[in-house]
Amino acid sequence: MAGIRTMASKRRALTAAAIALFIAAAAIVININHSGGRNTDKSGYTGIAIYNTDEITAVFRQTLEHRSNSVRISFRAYTLDEYAVEETVGELVRDAFYESSDPKGGDYLRYQYGGYELKYSSSPEGDMYQYNVSLTPVCYTSIEQEDTVDTIVEDLLNTSDISPASPDLEKVRWVHDYICDTVAYDTVHKHQPGSNHIQSTAYGALYYHTALCQGYAVLAYRLLKELGVDVRIITGVCNASGKIEKHAWNIVKVDGLYYNMDVTLDDQDGSMDYFLKTDDHFEDTHTRDAEFMSEEFYTEYPMSEENYHL
Repeated sequence: MAGIRTMASKRRALTAAAIALFIAAAAIVININHSGGRNTDKSGYTGIAIYNTDEITAVFRQTLEHRSNSVRISFRAYTLDEYAVEETVGELVRDAFYESSDPKGGDYLRYQYGGYELKYSSSPEGDMYQYNVSLTPVCYTSIEQEDTVDTIVEDLLNTSDISPASPDLEKVRWVHDYICDTVAYDTVHKHQPGSNHIQSTAYGALYYHTALCQGYAVLAYRLLKELGVDVRIITGVCNASGKIEKHAWNIVKVDGLYYNMDVTLDDQDGSMDYFLKTDDHFEDTHTRDAEFMSEEFYTEYPMSEENYHL
């Protein structure tokens, strides 16, 4: 269970990756006041606000998907504020991991990404400052490895008896059993965080048939998304091994409600003890990170109060 890589592994105290190939005119930036509203008076500004964020995050998302080496953006602002620039870039990058029906987006990108290196320069331009920002993302897989994942997943789904039209329970059970049958837990790199990021990816699980908990969860996410099942990756800690370790698992939607599913532990135990279970069932062994315990998150992903009856 150790060896999980989260967005906390960042450069310059930032979580997230890169924005993408934008000309200066496209990224219009102005300052905002304390209340966050627009202010035409240049005095009293405390930050910057970008008004085409959806466009920027969409392009950045494409940059990550294509495993581009580096990305550059340029903008102007009234303030010379290093913290505001870093904070704004970090927020834009985090937004790029939004959830959708895309099997290659959302958590699939987020948990196969290890941060970015940020470099920028600024220079006076009239009564404003010109910023030139360069970001170099750290991705755990190459575009060639992702092409291999695409091929394996396509062949796997084309030759199986499961399809997006199958009942949700059958799809979830098929993904769970397929991973347990074909992937082994990577004990070699378990206690060597950062030594082999590939074991935290779907590629490692599919190609080498070994993975850490994050690799199990990412592969489950990819396959379930391909089959039209709503799924998220949850990170936190787990003490099932007798000691508290960082861990990743999934929540999946079946018949309108979400359930916990820990393929890693079921594979190690040869059981179904962690398949479609409630939070109450998981509370003795699993503790979610704070972002997954908020009222907002539970409103968006309502958990069943009963274990699924198989």
